[in-house]
Amino acid sequence: MPIRWMSEKDACEFLAAGTVGRLATCDEAGQPYVISLNYVYCEGKIYFHSKLTGRKLDNLAQNNRVCFEVSETIKITSPDDLPCACATRYASVVAFGTARILADNTEKAAALNQLVEKYETKPYAAVDEQHAAGCAVVEIRIDKITGKRNVDPEEAARKSTPSEK
Repeated sequence: MPIRWMSEKDACEFLAAGTVGRLATCDEAGQPYVISLNYVYCEGKIYFHSKLTGRKLDNLAQNNRVCFEVSETIKITSPDDLPCACATRYASVVAFGTARILADNTEKAAALNQLVEKYETKPYAAVDEQHAAGCAVVEIRIDKITGKRNVDPEEAARKSTPSEK
């Protein structure tokens, strides 16, 4: 299974293009919690919105260290028609960072408008500070980001570069 490691730039581009991410948090007892959510990657940070209360926010209040993952399954291969010969061609990015719940409604509105712009299918009015006050917005400052792809062997041979592992 040829693995191609992404550059930081490629990992950030993949993160920006994704539509569903998975947020991992831990509660005060260390119990992990993972949840899928919509997000936007903007100016080196990840933003998502939430209800004003809930497990995500409770966990973040106890421990603001998070992990965020985005992945894509490209195809399943089985070259020998044997179950053990199957492989999944995929791309994935994992970001580690620190989360903070935004308190300023102007800052929240700006992040929410980025989310709307990313996911909108028709024109919407801009989110204002009053609407932003009705939900929580979380910002993740990324400390480390990694990305990798499991590619077809032929592609790995064609595109191999010295910087890739």
